[in-house]
Amino acid sequence: MRNMICLLALLLVSQARGQSDYAVGHLTDVLKNRADAVVRHETINVDMQSPTRVRYAVKRAITVFNRAGEAKARLVLHYDKSTAIKRIAGRVFDANGFQTGKFSQRDFRDESAVSSVSLYEDSRRKHFLPSVTSYPFTVEYDFEVELKQNLIIPAWRPNAHSDVAVEHSEYTFVYDPAEQVRIRTANYEGAPESGMVDGRKVLSWRVNNMPARRQEPYGPDPETYVTTVRIAPVEFSYYKHKGRYTDWNELGHWMYGALLSDGRTLPAPTVQEVRSLVAEAASDKEKARILYDYLQRKTRYVSVQIGIGGFKPMPASEVDRLGYGDCKALVNYMQALLDVVDIPSYYCVVQAGNAKRDIQADFAGMEQGNHVILCIPFANDTTWLECTSQRIPFGYLGTFTDDRTVWACTPEGGRVLRTPGFNAEESTQVRQAVLTLGADGTVAGSVKTVFSAGQYDNHLEIAGTSGQEQLKLLKEAYDIDHITFSNIAYDKRLDGQPELEETFEVNLDRYAPENDGQVFLVTNVFNRRGMVPEVKNRTLPLYINRGYTDEDQLNYTLPEGYLLISGPTAMELDSPFGRYETTVRQEGNQLLVYRRLTVYGGTFASEKYEAFREFMNRIAVLDNQKSVLARR
Repeated sequence: MRNMICLLALLLVSQARGQSDYAVGHLTDVLKNRADAVVRHETINVDMQSPTRVRYAVKRAITVFNRAGEAKARLVLHYDKSTAIKRIAGRVFDANGFQTGKFSQRDFRDESAVSSVSLYEDSRRKHFLPSVTSYPFTVEYDFEVELKQNLIIPAWRPNAHSDVAVEHSEYTFVYDPAEQVRIRTANYEGAPESGMVDGRKVLSWRVNNMPARRQEPYGPDPETYVTTVRIAPVEFSYYKHKGRYTDWNELGHWMYGALLSDGRTLPAPTVQEVRSLVAEAASDKEKARILYDYLQRKTRYVSVQIGIGGFKPMPASEVDRLGYGDCKALVNYMQALLDVVDIPSYYCVVQAGNAKRDIQADFAGMEQGNHVILCIPFANDTTWLECTSQRIPFGYLGTFTDDRTVWACTPEGGRVLRTPGFNAEESTQVRQAVLTLGADGTVAGSVKTVFSAGQYDNHLEIAGTSGQEQLKLLKEAYDIDHITFSNIAYDKRLDGQPELEETFEVNLDRYAPENDGQVFLVTNVFNRRGMVPEVKNRTLPLYINRGYTDEDQLNYTLPEGYLLISGPTAMELDSPFGRYETTVRQEGNQLLVYRRLTVYGGTFASEKYEAFREFMNRIAVLDNQKSVLARR
């Protein structure tokens, strides 16, 4: 009986402990506020036992409050020739912290990691999310991965996701003190705990009670405010390649020698063809322009993520034979073409995307960057090429890679360069429309829009399509009820600043019908600003990613006898964030509408957001204001 009582007591204690660990009731209101999920407990241990053996062990428990939080609780593990999954286990708990299930590696779905844009990749992934029908619930993962390289050490970002709170997270790095490592911390207060265990150095970082971070409109790059720890060993091994680096110069030197220098040989017939193509060219820049056109005609982009962890380009001879390649391969192929005519060029790694993100000039690391472009350093200017597109003109980088620092790999070593950008006055969208307002309220006419510089690629995708697909994209770009298009045409002007001219005939059925003897016409048909939301107690700086200027001139022919009796006439707004002006006036049977908006790019203090919001919302009101017409 005594043994039975002791056993029951132990079971009750064990049950109570399970309940106390993950019971949702034990979370503070601060952690639950605005959170879709909470990281209850996370320990990450990175043990660099040797350059070819790095143990990465994680134990993580996440409480999910709603469907939006499920994605944060899904575990996805990638593996390939350099990464082996050693173990996976886990448990599921209900809202009271009681265990309701468990799982192991056999419950994970295993699939190829080939993405929708890849032809093939040599990596796979395992992923799992428990099938739970009621919220909240907690899932606990316990897994270990062995990395057979130390060139890329997983970074720590405990608060990387918005709308996810963190109760506790810690990151520990263990290594031989004889090894040199570089460490960069961002948005972390204090120094790591440091100690020695069995003759090996141990560094630990930890955070507690981090509330969920809401998404704030017009916010800066999360890398500027998320807590981050990055570690880079000085001596490294990667796919049987060894190297050493402390900065971009040394990493670029290794990259060029180990991964880039041996793949630029072209077949003899191609070499002969290239020389023939440029035989009459008057300058190196003209030669490069001809060869870029050759690249665009001959090749297409296909993602291929294989070879030395996806970092080594496919040989130029293979691209020449197959006619396709990924960004690395196509840049390497363009370099090979330029080599034939003795024009030097730089293979440049960039963090691509519409939001600008710089390569960190003061902390070199192979994990930085997700795309490759080409730089040609001519004597009098520097020309940049996007080698994956058949549409982008020579010497132009669109919003995918503009105005940010990149890492250039050269025979002499790595260099940090900056891609060109365009200011607000250069990046223009200029529209002219000649329209007729019918007696039934239908608006019809012709529209011409010219997109320049930083706005050149606004409708470049539309210009590259035809038929029903083009009509579908146009209707998405001009989101107006009952709009139809005809006689659509696009013209590219590539001398100097690139321009894309778009023309079409448009019909807006019963856009402004007569009502009680009056017509209510929103004269700004094609370019209306939406409202900017209110954000109370904003914490992030205001960030306007890219400046631009839009100019619209619309001329309406009115039905006989119609008179403008009220509505917007003239307004000018000036602010630190931009400038706006609009006029609406009648001359005979013509209604003349003019609108110009300039928005300045840049970063502003968080307290400036409300003034920015007021400026933009005032514009939105003016953009949507109706002119009232009546018969004389």
